[in-house]
Amino acid sequence: MSSNLTSLFLATLAAAFTIAGGSLPLVRKQLGERGISLLVAFSAGVLLSAGINDMFPESFKLASGTAAIGVSAGFLLLYLIEKVTMVHACREQGCKVHPFGFFALVGIGFHTMLDGFSIAVSGEARATLGLVVAFAVLAHSFPSGVSVASVMLSCGYKRSKAWWVLIVLALQAVIGAVIGLFFAGASDQALGIAIGLSAGTFLYISTSDLLPIAHETNWRDYNVPAAFTLGFGLMLATALALG
Repeated sequence: MSSNLTSLFLATLAAAFTIAGGSLPLVRKQLGERGISLLVAFSAGVLLSAGINDMFPESFKLASGTAAIGVSAGFLLLYLIEKVTMVHACREQGCKVHPFGFFALVGIGFHTMLDGFSIAVSGEARATLGLVVAFAVLAHSFPSGVSVASVMLSCGYKRSKAWWVLIVLALQAVIGAVIGLFFAGASDQALGIAIGLSAGTFLYISTSDLLPIAHETNWRDYNVPAAFTLGFGLMLATALALG
């Protein structure tokens, strides 16, 4: 399978994971508050470790000092998208939920698109890096789907409409991968900055989104930091093994 087809397949798989996660609240099944916290903490560890130990070194290798521009831009871009145009999805039914309208959906769709973009540009740089990044994306796609569907239901969306919105948002990962494939044949400098941008989004998602959610109601549970450490260590071991 060519690298382009592999990237598209992995992005499609990420979309499927998002839909699978969202299906739980939509069919009235729950993982439980503690189960969600552990899953989110594990995902945060995977994303943070992938960004620090896999993506940033590859970005620096390709783009040298300008890799920092990509990382900074990725972090700031998601921060601005999330805080200016959307309210981040809250997984708890009882939390304070702001209007979940057009701008929130645009922000979530852009966020999902960046996941697919990350898979594609990382795969262009190195096949093993693409697989590592894809695993990190898959790890957080499932809880993201749970989160988005839960908030739509909390905001009064009919289940039929919530299904369609969830599917459209999930498929943005495939669109992001298609955009990322345009970096095939790009200069090392451009590809390195693109990977750095993706790394910056991973750092933001893990530290500003996932970890606060994981600890929000389970700050006394030692299993939450244990799950985070497990995810982080798993990706670190992978980075060392792949060299």
